[in-house]
Amino acid sequence: MTYFRSVITLCILQLSLICCAQDFSEVNYPMSAFESDLEFGFLGGLINPQFSNIDFNGDGNMDLFVFDRNGNRSYAFIHTGGEGVVSFQHAPQYESMFPSELHDWVLLVDYDGDGIQDIFGAPPSNNNGVAVWKGSVINGEWSFDQQMFGDADPNTLYYDFPTASGNMQRRQVYVAMNTDVPAIVDMDGDGDIDILSFESGGSYLFFYENLAADNNLGLDRLVFGTGETCWGKVKEDGTTPAIELNADTNPNNGTCLLFTMLDDEGPLATERHSGSTVTAFDGDGDGDMDVVLGDIGTETLIYLQNGGDTDLARIDLIIEKYPESEGGVNQHINPAAFYVDVDNDGNRDFVSCSIAKVSGINLNHIWYYNNTNTDASPVFVLDRKDFLMDESINIGRYTTPTFVDYNADGLIDILVGSSGYQLTSSTSRIGLHLFENVGTETEPAFDLVDDDYLSFSSLLEFSIRLAPAFGDLDGDGDQDLIVCDRSSGPNNGDLFYFENTGGANMPVEFNGYLSEYMNIDPGANLIPQIVDLNQDGLNDIVLGEVNTNGSDGNFRAINYFQNIGTATQPMFNPAENESPNSNGIIPLSSNTIKSNAPYFYQAEDDLLLFTGSDAGEIRVWNNYDQDTKLFSAKDDHLGNLKIGRNTVPAVYDIDNDGFLELLIGNARGGIDFYNTSYSVQGLDTSVADDSAVEAIIYPNPTTGAFQILTDEVLSKITLYDIRGKLMQEWNSANNHYQMDDIQSGTYLVKLDAADGRNSIFKLILTK
Repeated sequence: MTYFRSVITLCILQLSLICCAQDFSEVNYPMSAFESDLEFGFLGGLINPQFSNIDFNGDGNMDLFVFDRNGNRSYAFIHTGGEGVVSFQHAPQYESMFPSELHDWVLLVDYDGDGIQDIFGAPPSNNNGVAVWKGSVINGEWSFDQQMFGDADPNTLYYDFPTASGNMQRRQVYVAMNTDVPAIVDMDGDGDIDILSFESGGSYLFFYENLAADNNLGLDRLVFGTGETCWGKVKEDGTTPAIELNADTNPNNGTCLLFTMLDDEGPLATERHSGSTVTAFDGDGDGDMDVVLGDIGTETLIYLQNGGDTDLARIDLIIEKYPESEGGVNQHINPAAFYVDVDNDGNRDFVSCSIAKVSGINLNHIWYYNNTNTDASPVFVLDRKDFLMDESINIGRYTTPTFVDYNADGLIDILVGSSGYQLTSSTSRIGLHLFENVGTETEPAFDLVDDDYLSFSSLLEFSIRLAPAFGDLDGDGDQDLIVCDRSSGPNNGDLFYFENTGGANMPVEFNGYLSEYMNIDPGANLIPQIVDLNQDGLNDIVLGEVNTNGSDGNFRAINYFQNIGTATQPMFNPAENESPNSNGIIPLSSNTIKSNAPYFYQAEDDLLLFTGSDAGEIRVWNNYDQDTKLFSAKDDHLGNLKIGRNTVPAVYDIDNDGFLELLIGNARGGIDFYNTSYSVQGLDTSVADDSAVEAIIYPNPTTGAFQILTDEVLSKITLYDIRGKLMQEWNSANNHYQMDDIQSGTYLVKLDAADGRNSIFKLILTK
């Protein structure tokens, strides 16, 4: 055995692991739903996605960039089918390349004509404008640089316009970031990219004309002026989505008389609610742009046909339910449309979903219409209502996962609570989802076997959010269950206690439940944990919450309720701020966020606390002090993971490789799996940034080959099994590494850099 293999064996078998650099890569364990295989089950959820085309890997096929405004998360999907086939592979290796400050709305458009998609989106400064990031690709790696425009807010696009007094003023291009999505396309056919959006008053479509082509400035310049301030001569009603045609009685006017032009302070029109989406394409094949509108006050999309031309738009036809295939889109509230090529046939298709973060539907909510004609004259036919979600797990919103071996087969299973499915604007369905581990101890695989575990849908008529936790509360050696329903108490929800009567090392068995358990009621949206925090042999209850005020006006978001009963008869004082309880177990200075979702892991020598938050980062705490009843901060942003908002963590060594895996719930209704650098002993084995080889290995798991995404100069790539046996070696960096004649299992990939540094990454092979 070589020296390196000896070191590897010691690292893995003795779990010393300091020499090994464990990455925080996303792990897509095999997933199925009622024995139907899913391509990317642990995707993390899609609630309010926005779609753009991009060729990530330069193979000429149209891939998809998806941005979910519910959590502000970027997703990458590689098209893996042939022409006319809808087939995608989740490609997280590209997601880290997108700017972390993207939020609310994001569209990819090649504005400078270099063949590389650029980003248009809401400004990082959180104003109602438009920011731009120029895209570039070097050696296959994407990057985006924000463009500055030299005005009061330099990261925001501006336009020049004439005021009523004859002056010229400069103002922001306006897009209401929280409610609207604009059209960013060449509206007037002159070759440069324009913007069509509702103006700040909200009744008229405002055409921001790009003057780059007109002034021979080059497509890389973004110089805007005022086009039609009432594009198409239509007006949207102030309180409804109704459209008024011929808003200006004079067809020769470039501006609407009802709009009354602009005064020196801005638009005069102030009526109408906000909340509109705009999509522009040539829907009737006559060479000019037509428009599809969505509105917060309607469930469907409205098509406005342009009977004018590229110079002067005039809407002469309205289709109130669009596309016409099967009665049009029905998203119940705030629908949006996206014109993208889904099946890689060169003809753009039509995708619709709601952009309402809270009230939009989240089951059968992404409608894909196939373009059965041409790109110049599209005909849309409804293909499916669960685009991408047909290959992933969708559990509603606000997922809360936990681990348990429910059937006592030695394999750890997953139970997930959530806020349930919003089926229509007034109806919903809730339930606990049980995923059975149908794999092996080293190769986990999960099957959704019950989407209403313990029949919670019949227990709760007005439930909003379920959060489960397992632990032995009555001292009989088996795992009891607590489920929080938004908040405890008879008016706002409940805290349910299910006693497990199955016995130690037996399948769980619950015979009824206790509601309003011990009258414990510290706050809203409770996330429970069962743990012996004071080490007295009795398991206690810890509840994370969403709250803005705690004891004495201070904010503490993790409450500790000490078990003051006996080994067989638990008892709790429901007052969270009365001793021996504590209304917070993390320092007050750390509560800069409005929620904390706790999960405990008992290592050999330390108790670790992992917390999620509304902001999205995962924090790690340790060194619990029995006197102060406070944890110490260990890691403020675990792995710098970008999961999205409202994260809820759970940790376990699910594949028995010596490292903890991290399962994360979120606001989008999915769950993500990640590797971590924490060993089962609780030791953080991450390597300092100056010595680690930074790389991403993908896909992971793989079916037989992998690629490496890195800026490093690599001299050698070596594959070992989990015991340190050499399996395969590559002496130079390639784009494709094939694992020949190697069986399924967990492996280690050692990357040697040319400067002598090296790091080791875990890779899962499933054949």
